[in-house]
Amino acid sequence: MRRRQIDGDPLTPRRYGGVLRNVVPAAAWRSLGTFCVDTSSTQFALTYDDGPHPLHTPRILDVLAAHHATATFFVLAEPARANPDIIRRIVADGHELGLHGADHTSLLTMSTSEARARVARARDDIEPLGGTPLALYRPPYGQHTFAQARAIDRLGLEVAVWSADAMDWVDDPEERIAARAWHGVHPGGVLLLHDDRADRLAPGEAPPRFDRAGVLDHLLTRLSSSGLTAVTMSDLLQRGQRIRSIAWERLRR
Repeated sequence: MRRRQIDGDPLTPRRYGGVLRNVVPAAAWRSLGTFCVDTSSTQFALTYDDGPHPLHTPRILDVLAAHHATATFFVLAEPARANPDIIRRIVADGHELGLHGADHTSLLTMSTSEARARVARARDDIEPLGGTPLALYRPPYGQHTFAQARAIDRLGLEVAVWSADAMDWVDDPEERIAARAWHGVHPGGVLLLHDDRADRLAPGEAPPRFDRAGVLDHLLTRLSSSGLTAVTMSDLLQRGQRIRSIAWERLRR
């Protein structure tokens, strides 16, 4: 899996100046995924995919509470139904629920009408568990077509991707994963982490065995002296102009 990432000094704001608005027709603008925010705020969005996981997610929530940080959890319907108490805790602890889908199947494997129906059913499954409406949808792998994004927008969901990926979907020492996360974080950025891995392992590939809560603790401890604050993605979206992009994966078709 290839991922797009913006690297650099975590303390340096990124300035984008609305370049995409000058080249993308207004009608297509909402068909692009929001991957960061153009802002001078010292905040970034901390996001988790593929959960909830019965062991990792509660421990991640403990670390977030200890550091007074918030995050957005893009959850899958199947593990959400199996762990409703964790979904309720995410909301009760002040974090945000986002939708990642029914399972981790790429939208590129289905028609627009099927994708819309699957996303709508997954949203209807998850919203009653958390007792709160969902505003953001992150497609598995960041993959979608323009037509699918427009259909999802009509459901009232905004497509939300990421600007930095710590590559924690492969096994690695906690310190190395936290270092990759650190170098990808910047004011207005959106960091992708995982509280579980829902896609299939390649033949011969070992599942990740590192401590996911330990990665977060390493990262937030290092960030504590930087002035950067981890917030939910919806909170970050209030801080400046959305920057939208076509992810590499969406160009394959």
